[in-house]
Amino acid sequence: MKNCIISIAVLLISISISAQEEFAFAAPKGIFVYLGKNIPNGKKISSILLSRKDEKGNFKKLAEVKCAATEQEFMSEAKDAAKYFPDFSFAPDSSLKSVWLRVSKYGTLDSAGYWAMHPAVRMALGILYYDLDAKENTKYSYKFDNYTSTEVSYPFHPKYDDVSLSEYQYDKNGLYIRFKSVGKNPSKAFKLYKYNDDKKPEEVSGIRNQYKIKDTTFYIINDTKVTAAKQYQYSWIGVDVYGNTSYGSLPFIIDLRDFSTVYFKRIKAKKADAMLAINLNWNISDVTNVKSIHIFKSDNYDKGFKEIGVMEATDTSFTDESIIPDKIYYYYLQIADKTNTLTKNSAKFFDFGFDKSTPITPILKNAVGIANGIKLELAVPDNFIAGYRVFRSENGSDDYTVIADMVKLNPDSNTATYYDTGATMNGRTFYNYKIQSENTSHVVSELSNKLQARPEMSAKVIASTNLSVYFQDSVINLFWNDIRKDDEMVAGYRLYKREKGAAKFTSIFSEDSVYEGNRFIDAIYSAGKTYEYAVESVDLFGYASDSRASAQVSIDKYLPAAPAISSAINLPDGILIEWSKPNISNLKGYKLYRYQRGQNPVAIAQPNADAENYLDKTAKPGELYFYTLTSLNSEGTESTESEEAGVRH
Repeated sequence: MKNCIISIAVLLISISISAQEEFAFAAPKGIFVYLGKNIPNGKKISSILLSRKDEKGNFKKLAEVKCAATEQEFMSEAKDAAKYFPDFSFAPDSSLKSVWLRVSKYGTLDSAGYWAMHPAVRMALGILYYDLDAKENTKYSYKFDNYTSTEVSYPFHPKYDDVSLSEYQYDKNGLYIRFKSVGKNPSKAFKLYKYNDDKKPEEVSGIRNQYKIKDTTFYIINDTKVTAAKQYQYSWIGVDVYGNTSYGSLPFIIDLRDFSTVYFKRIKAKKADAMLAINLNWNISDVTNVKSIHIFKSDNYDKGFKEIGVMEATDTSFTDESIIPDKIYYYYLQIADKTNTLTKNSAKFFDFGFDKSTPITPILKNAVGIANGIKLELAVPDNFIAGYRVFRSENGSDDYTVIADMVKLNPDSNTATYYDTGATMNGRTFYNYKIQSENTSHVVSELSNKLQARPEMSAKVIASTNLSVYFQDSVINLFWNDIRKDDEMVAGYRLYKREKGAAKFTSIFSEDSVYEGNRFIDAIYSAGKTYEYAVESVDLFGYASDSRASAQVSIDKYLPAAPAISSAINLPDGILIEWSKPNISNLKGYKLYRYQRGQNPVAIAQPNADAENYLDKTAKPGELYFYTLTSLNSEGTESTESEEAGVRH
């Protein structure tokens, strides 16, 4: 494919205008206005007066357009204007000089030659104007001489024939990709974007080309910034002659990933029953990234293998008729990935019983911790397997020992599930596993890949001890023995708290956090309440101790000062109680209690904070009464009772 890539597309436009039609065209940064074929250089016309309709509907002068005055000025302006068309190639200096020579002589575009059709050249000649002052999403109409354009606005996104991925090829020079569209509306040029690892699009800057065969247009590009063993996502965008871009296509996925996990699930050679031939049969685990299957054959186990056939990725059988009776033939299969850069061979096999080849290395597919040990899932991608061995080591050790010998595979399958539930296993140890298969001829395979897992079982976590809780300096202080010194697997502690009498403890920290100290200060409390605390140990795997150390602390309530009754006076209307105001900053009021000997005090009044006496009008004549008084602060806390005062009414 790469031999077809030769150049960037050339931008050519051909426009004629009538009294009123489209000669204004949307562009990425403004609007292009085509001003006819006569060059404003003094030969036929000297200048072109261009007007634009304003918001009130009146045409106002926009520009007086003239051709460049000199050849040097023309070439400079044309090259500068080429920046607006980065996706198209541009004329060499010799061609620009040829254009200038012709228009200087004839004053018209008809005789200017091929490169005069490029819009950058036309801008320098004064017959194409780029209105960069136009506002986005605003419609404009233009006028010059007797010509008036239809209304135009930008931005504009053209639509083209749908594009599909035709083919791709990967080699040392990168990835060659060919897209195609079918129809009468192909793009003039194109851009290709590749999504990076952050899922953001980046433009592919490689060499590109496009060509057409009948109604099919092909778009080719070379992406040099790719590597094998990866998957890439691309989006194709069409570009028109003015640089307007279409909306991006749906993503195209190109997969160059390594197919190291692909394996032969079954390979078999068997004499044909009805003819002189050997039938080869196989199954491949996953053909998604497989392009072809190559068959090799020899009459010597160790050498002389030659390719005898190439099969499609989905094929599963081949019949070899080129054989001599009573002669052993050896075979192996080779799969090639879709990039033709990666291959993988099967084990060697032949047409009857004795299997001299080393079994294909088995695969440990998964190792997962369970409540009583480890569950292993494995595949042994070979025929004639008598069984497999399981090897195990602990943590970072490479000292593997056999824990199971010659375990059978699942019936009629190349897979198995093995459960390691050894009595000595514990949840604080990581166990490493490898397996080895052995065929019926007692030939053993290489050791498999390694997998590691930890049982989902808790080990005995030492409980923390000697929790001490006390109130000092207006905070609650907690202290307990730090058992991390005794057990390095202990990660820290969880602290719990509840008000005495509450049903459940609540965690002081978030449930999934671990506190790494052995001291804690709690400043959240209320006076007059008792709090219970508990601490438990947590190991590195999140398991907690079976028991908790606990303790409690009571926070004394602050009582306001009690008032003092200064007198109790018997009056005709009742008994007058007088008192002195206590020194309390947040005094709210008082409670006055009355009782007789042998009875409980009863609150008979609740004077406010400004009161200094109270007349008890409910006292009965001849009865002896005793009075006490308490103060109340703004929090509703009541003081102790004052000294009693007695009087008979």
